[in-house]
Amino acid sequence: MKTPVIELPAAVTRAEWLAARLKLLTKEKELTHRRDALNAERRRLPMARIEKDYVFEGPNGKASLLDLFEGRLQLIIYHFMWLWNAGKPRDEGCPSCSAWTDQIARGHLTHLHARGTTLALVSRAPLSKIEPFKKRMGWALPWYSSFGSDFNFDFHVTLDESIAPLEYNYRTKAEHERAGTSYYFEGEQPFDLPGMSCFLRKGCETAGGSYYLLDLTALGRQEDWEEPKGRSAGKGLPPRRI
Repeated sequence: MKTPVIELPAAVTRAEWLAARLKLLTKEKELTHRRDALNAERRRLPMARIEKDYVFEGPNGKASLLDLFEGRLQLIIYHFMWLWNAGKPRDEGCPSCSAWTDQIARGHLTHLHARGTTLALVSRAPLSKIEPFKKRMGWALPWYSSFGSDFNFDFHVTLDESIAPLEYNYRTKAEHERAGTSYYFEGEQPFDLPGMSCFLRKGCETAGGSYYLLDLTALGRQEDWEEPKGRSAGKGLPPRRI
């Protein structure tokens, strides 16, 4: 068996390495500043009101979208892609979604909860398929079924041209064709795709680690340095709940 040849980095002096590392560090800091600015711009986006009364099924029975917040101010839903065969749900979810969830579910959600944010999974599969798979994977995070509702179709993570015009990642089918990403729409319809949606409770009704997930939400990390101002904890927000 032939041993593969691996191209390793060049060996240089400590001074040469440090010079190259400092040059890269400048670019890393530029990227961090640009990312902070992008996150601030995302938080300045307006919100779309949820008008429908979606009904999910969880381990405790029927649940509304408000129930999924678990009493917290923000909700992050990961649209977990389920696998189907000839219109019937299989006994397992998407391997890529499973890999993502495995990293999150085996950690601690305390940092999200401390900032009033709940993370939950939602899949179109029936709960009778979800729960055995969840148990086999050893996950404890909340997971709900949207089976039989419009939720997945309204949020464009289940594609079925007979129900709604095809759209994914804010692009229509024609726009994806022009961009060379029409592969998103390949497959026997209906089929599921992954995604993430963030919700905010107003009044009594709302990528890696927890900070990256909080960056996707309207309130962000709730730190004083963030833009726009006035959204950090202690400035009129309810007490943190663990």
